[in-house]
Parts: sequence; C-alpha cells; structure tokens
Amino acid sequence: MDQHEQSIARLIVEAEVSRQNLDQLEADIASLHDMITHEKMHTNAEKGSILDKPWTTLGGNKQKLREFDNRLALLNDLSVYRKQARAHVMAALHTLHAVRDDLEDLRERVAAPGIIGGEVPIQVLIESIKNGLERLKEGRTRAREIRNETWKRAFGS
Repeated sequence: MDQHEQSIARLIVEAEVSRQNLDQLEADIASLHDMITHEKMHTNAEKGSILDKPWTTLGGNKQKLREFDNRLALLNDLSVYRKQARAHVMAALHTLHAVRDDLEDLRERVAAPGIIGGEVPIQVLIESIKNGLERLKEGRTRAREIRNETWKRAFGS
C-alpha cells in the first residue's frame, strides 16, 4: 500500500501545482482585462477627437475612423475571449477541487485497512479502491469535456 500512498501524494502535489498555475493564469486574465479597458477608453477618446473635427464632418478622416472601428472590434473580441478564458479557468479550478476531494477519499480508502488493523477482507478493499479510481476517471473525463467545450466556444472549431 505504501506505493499507492506515494502515487496519491504525487497526484495531490501535481493537482496543487496545476491549481497554482491556474490561479496565476486568472491573475494574468485580470491584467488583460485592465489593459483592454484602458485601451478601449483611449481609443474611444481618440475617435471622439477625430469626430469633432470639421474635416470629418465633411467626409474626411474615413481611414482613421475605420482604423478606430477595427481597433475597437479587436478589443471587443479580446474581451469575449477573456471572459471565455476566465470561465475555463474557473471550471478547471472547480474540477481540480473535485479531483482533490476524490484523491483524499481514495487516500482514506487505501489507508483504512491500516487504521482498523487490517480486518477488512481484500475483496472489499479492492472494490473500494476500484470505485474511487472510477470516480477519478469520470472526473478527468468531465474535465476534458469542459475543456473541449470551452475551446470550441472560444475558437469556433
């Protein structure tokens, strides 16, 4: 059982590292949101100053107006992608928490015979561990499905 405990401990550490990476990604996404907001305000201000010019009223500055509109469209797209990325990060964090809970449950199942003096029949122990592993596999499958759905929504493939 010692090898199983080590494997479970390693999985928990890997899940924790993944959680920390996702936390950092969420912070990066928040920074991206701040930059997008700032750039939108700046672009709107520049566009407003161009629109105030008499030459624009007479039909000039079309190229500059198109550039501002294109920049604003890009910033809006980035905003949508940021929201989707944030949703993906939150789903991944939720999944990691579920996996952590399942791993803790599995650890308890593996350690149970040692706690009660090894009186549990081996078939019961094997069945208990199989059930725990099955839940972990289902969680991994759910996480993969969520990731694929997010990628499809984000990139339209």
